Amino acid sequence: MYFCGIDCSCYTSSVSIVDENGAVLCDARRPLLVKDGQKGLRQSEMVFAHIKNLSEIFPEGFSGFRAVAASTRPRPVEGSYMPVFAVSESFGKAAAKSAGAAFYPLTHQHGHIGAALLERQMQGSFLALHVSGGTTDLLCVAVEDGIIREILPLGGTQDIAAGQLVDRVGQALGLRFPAGPELTALAEQGEARAIRSYVRGCNISFSGAETAAKRFLEQGMPWEDVAASAMKCIGKTLEKLIANAREETGIEPVLLFGGVMSSTYLRGFLSRRLSGLQFAGIRYAADNACGLAMQARNIYLAEGK
Repeated sequence: MYFCGIDCSCYTSSVSIVDENGAVLCDARRPLLVKDGQKGLRQSEMVFAHIKNLSEIFPEGFSGFRAVAASTRPRPVEGSYMPVFAVSESFGKAAAKSAGAAFYPLTHQHGHIGAALLERQMQGSFLALHVSGGTTDLLCVAVEDGIIREILPLGGTQDIAAGQLVDRVGQALGLRFPAGPELTALAEQGEARAIRSYVRGCNISFSGAETAAKRFLEQGMPWEDVAASAMKCIGKTLEKLIANAREETGIEPVLLFGGVMSSTYLRGFLSRRLSGLQFAGIRYAADNACGLAMQARNIYLAEGK
């Protein structure tokens, strides 16, 4: 008995298969190629690349899917839409139809939370931080018996995402896109100077931090110190956001996930400053379809089909 998950984010095509026992049998991912010097891809370029990638990475040897879950939009909120998710939705519906399987239209955010839950046991209501290249969302999530029942937005960035700050500072330093791994490596060698960011309640802003980091670079600050300053700013901003959310909601447990939370610098910084944090495993922090496959399994078994 197999269950399939399919996800197309801005820069990764993913397919996963799990069995009835919850074992991950396939975790296929292929990044979308961005040429050196490019700042990213247009949506039309992403759609074409996803179609090509999924046709090549879709696993062989698995038949008889009982359920397929695909990301059909970025987040479970009104108006959430990106063209790339039409690809994962179309492939998911086709896979389900050909197998006579149930199809569950979920979101990219469901996939991230579900992937984080593969190695972190969370039950009931908890706070969640989705920190990635295009998203910095503060959420209240409700999980029952491994099924994500509710995702409520509480706040987050009002301008650029944390991952955009990372990439823009990285590009100013001449690093490859996406810049997260190289900027983290530089930051761990540098000495940070203070960069102020905007935090009001459960809302934050990073555009001023981008300006400050680039000003440091123009003033001749060593690259590793610019990197450390930007990364520490992100860490302190998330720290304040978590503290404010805990005070406003009375909820203590926090789950952190998304590509930016793969950064060892940020994981270490936040772990030293706050207790009660659960981080997605490094393997499952970045974009992948494993959480969607597991949600397909959990929902299907709960329905008793």
